Amino acid sequence: MAKRCVYCKADVDSNSVVDMCERCMHGVWGKKMTNVIVSRMNEEKAKGNLELGRVGGDIETGKI
Repeated sequence: MAKRCVYCKADVDSNSVVDMCERCMHGVWGKKMTNVIVSRMNEEKAKGNLELGRVGGDIETGKI
């Protein structure tokens, strides 16, 4: 299922950690803040903290 920007409905990469296109993110937060937000969201995704029911858990072992 393709993701769409919550503001302008443009296509968004399905692997994106945010549901906004880059143009709208820059319009809302500015370029620097957008980069910080996306960077930190990617870090949390790598830790598994964006997976429903797995917050704070170890992805490899499944332990909390």
